[in-house]
Amino acid sequence: MRRRALLAMFVALLVVGAYGAYVFSYPKYPEVKGCVNPFAVTKPVSRTPENWSKVHVFFKLTTTRDFWKMARPWDVDYSHVKVVKHTIEYNGDKVTMLAMGIPLNDKKHVIALYEFSKPVQGVKIRSYLLEIDTQKSKPMIKTLAMTTNGEYTATNDCTHECNSDSDCGEFASCEPYCCNHNLRCLAGCCGWCFIPCTLCLAGNGASCAECVLCALTWCPACDAICCDEEGSSCVDWGDMP
Repeated sequence: MRRRALLAMFVALLVVGAYGAYVFSYPKYPEVKGCVNPFAVTKPVSRTPENWSKVHVFFKLTTTRDFWKMARPWDVDYSHVKVVKHTIEYNGDKVTMLAMGIPLNDKKHVIALYEFSKPVQGVKIRSYLLEIDTQKSKPMIKTLAMTTNGEYTATNDCTHECNSDSDCGEFASCEPYCCNHNLRCLAGCCGWCFIPCTLCLAGNGASCAECVLCALTWCPACDAICCDEEGSSCVDWGDMP
């Protein structure tokens, strides 16, 4: 028993140390200018599912600051994490985008995290905290929060805070986000996700999380295409490290 406690303590210290070292050396990303949606300005070329181990996923999340703004590594349901590597085209260049669908243990929330090998309009990492509500007659997917390059913005309500950067001040930019997604559109937009999304729409609540995980990792462009309502929020870049 004592050995297990010491091992658990060692692992905890290792995780905290790795995350601390990562944050200390966290790169400074370029400033994001204007209302940027990286999925709207890129063209998909290819995609490949990644078969990561639970340990690989754990350490990836442990060293990703944007994820820590949304949840903690021990909150994750590692058995259902989906990872898809995309090749996309941006301004004539090939860029790699890693898409991760991360369900949480509460079965109600999913984190969609996207990491680009090169900044797309200044965006290196973007993530969304999504809430899946299956209690209503029409299943809903709401965006509760988002991050861009480590900057966290809560979006509990569909706010329309700005139309352009000029509405936000000198050290902030106007960021769009999707408040509500259309599940029927997601099912049609990405054929690979048709079955779980159709089951979700038919009332099978357990399939809704799988629908979201599939759509936002296999077909991330559908996030922009299938947005029923888009909000906007001012993000302050003055505090970026």
